[in-house]
Amino acid sequence: MMAPPTLPLHRHQSSLEGIIDFSSRSPLSVHDRASAVRRFYQVINHFDNNDTGQNHDKYDRVKLVRFTYEYSISDESRSNLLVALFEFLNLSPSAHEDIDFEDSTHRAELRAGLDEFADYLVDNFFLPSEMLQ
Repeated sequence: MMAPPTLPLHRHQSSLEGIIDFSSRSPLSVHDRASAVRRFYQVINHFDNNDTGQNHDKYDRVKLVRFTYEYSISDESRSNLLVALFEFLNLSPSAHEDIDFEDSTHRAELRAGLDEFADYLVDNFFLPSEMLQ
């Protein structure tokens, strides 16, 4: 009987670099980062609190994005994740106004962007590329 390998054949990525091109983005200032964090939690808390379970066919996308952000090791990593997420949401990360969830079309677009970002993270960051082929 053959012993199982002691190391995985392929591990998930340890960084989003190479998955998302950060070279064309300017880093967030301290003030802009504070706005981005506030707006991030508006989106996450809105959809986490109003989730009816319809999008849990694979995994909880809202929690995946939340925990990817919260467990990022450095401020730079968290900032990069915020900028990338807000690109998927078609929102400015550094805007000072609150996000409007009243319009159902806009709310659906935000949810779709959040789900797409979560799927992008899973497909390109968490899962080894061999599993996707």
